[in-house]
Amino acid sequence: MKKIVLLILIATCLTKLAMGQERILLTSDRDVYIGGEELWLNLTSTTLSEDSHTISSKVAYLELINSNNEPVIQEKVLLHNGRAATKILLPDTISTGNYLLRTYTRWMTNFDASYFDTKLVSVINPFVKNSLPNINEANKNNDDKVDLMSESSELITGLKTTYANRQKVSFQIEYEKDVVSTVVSVAKACLYNNLEKQKQPAQSQQLNEQLLAPELKGEIISGTISNIDDGHAIVDEKLTLSFVGNNPILEFATTDEQGRFAFEANRYGKQEMVIQPYLIDTAKLNYKITLLDNFSNQFSDEMPLLYMDSLRVNAINKAIVNMQVSAVYDRHLPDLAMMDSIESQHAFYHYPEKSVLIDKYIELPTVEEIIKEIVPSVVLRKSKGKYEFRVYEDDSYYPRDGKTMVFMDGVPIADIDRILKMSPEYLSKIDVLNLNYYLLNENLGRLLLFFTKDGDMGNMEFDTRIFRQVHNGYQNSYCFISPDYSIEKVKNSPLADYRNLLFFKTFESQLMNENDVVEFYTGDDSSDYIVEVTQIKADGDRLISRTKMRVE
Repeated sequence: MKKIVLLILIATCLTKLAMGQERILLTSDRDVYIGGEELWLNLTSTTLSEDSHTISSKVAYLELINSNNEPVIQEKVLLHNGRAATKILLPDTISTGNYLLRTYTRWMTNFDASYFDTKLVSVINPFVKNSLPNINEANKNNDDKVDLMSESSELITGLKTTYANRQKVSFQIEYEKDVVSTVVSVAKACLYNNLEKQKQPAQSQQLNEQLLAPELKGEIISGTISNIDDGHAIVDEKLTLSFVGNNPILEFATTDEQGRFAFEANRYGKQEMVIQPYLIDTAKLNYKITLLDNFSNQFSDEMPLLYMDSLRVNAINKAIVNMQVSAVYDRHLPDLAMMDSIESQHAFYHYPEKSVLIDKYIELPTVEEIIKEIVPSVVLRKSKGKYEFRVYEDDSYYPRDGKTMVFMDGVPIADIDRILKMSPEYLSKIDVLNLNYYLLNENLGRLLLFFTKDGDMGNMEFDTRIFRQVHNGYQNSYCFISPDYSIEKVKNSPLADYRNLLFFKTFESQLMNENDVVEFYTGDDSSDYIVEVTQIKADGDRLISRTKMRVE
């Protein structure tokens, strides 16, 4: 209940602040992609308010929407100091056409979608039906050209017009005043569209009386719980949130008078999450949970159809060949991307008092024998016709009064018969905390935690009455890595390098230096490339500079 009330109070108070001016700006590596390629992007949080009380959200939502206003990709990204760099893989089944790339925060969904930052991107997929874009020869004289400069001043200095294959490229960036982030991208010229004048969003309009709270610490997982039989809200019920895996967390929330609850969590990738009553008994398992979707259900007007002239289509056909060649050779090349954002997610209890690795002992036929023979400070007792585990202190041969909380791969398990019926071959280790453990203001008692080799609960029969579903956590942050051809052996390697994207990197304001040099290497493709520098100012304005270079 306290967390629900706190979140409501936060949302109410923030209406008086400048949170409505929060904005997430996106910058992608180019404008045109091939189905199956990676789309690299940078996210930057800004605000148009000078209010000193303005607070920024920690989670950004990213979507790729087709012409039918259907999300093709939906991802969540954790912001570090208001910044994130990541990539998303375009499905190889995606249709050819224009798509809308957009980003926003949970708080921004309280206001109209016209304030979301968007970018129109084009996808060509030669591997599906109707793979080519519509041909429009009327624009033949213009569509194959790319604007090389915006209205900003020149931002690139020291770049030559021509480079050889596998040669180092280096240049410097001129930093404008009040710039908080600079994104540099280098890709084939045919994969850029003409620059359009930046649109300034209108003042956002509040849509709902009841505001969704901003995600200031992490993702908010919220919803309602009701009784399946009569549909009535289950009020004043303490719930737990946990995830199936080898780094367990445990979060608590108490429902309000409408059966609403809210948890905060920071998880990466796909995991199964479990929400259940804290004090489990058979009567309380007859429940239904409905989760609130944090993604926006507002969509924009129709997108324009994708048109290209034949000259540009021919140029993009070469990029398609590059993509196919890269798909063959990439497995033999060093990784061009490095995950750099996965934070260490320790178990909520940090370290156990005792940990038993099952494989170090001779194979035992049952879980019961494992407990009796090799797990210290744990006994198995039968009470009222049911088995229960008891963890005791080392100095006592009899378990003192108190409870033992049992987990399987991070999920609290009340019916331990389900664990006893498991095949021991699935178990990897057992952790024991033989002193009372306090999480916030909750005394969990002693802890006994079972872990399987694959972190999937093995062959334990899970109680299907308990809410369990896949949760999509944060997309990992990535750092683009350019091949290093300064090493003679690498430069003379026969492995083909036909990258459509040569470089993508974000430079943060606090780390910028006027003497910094941008460096990367060209590949084997003889072609025209565009060097694009995008600078984002504190007020959300963008400065974009483009320069063409030739590789031959």
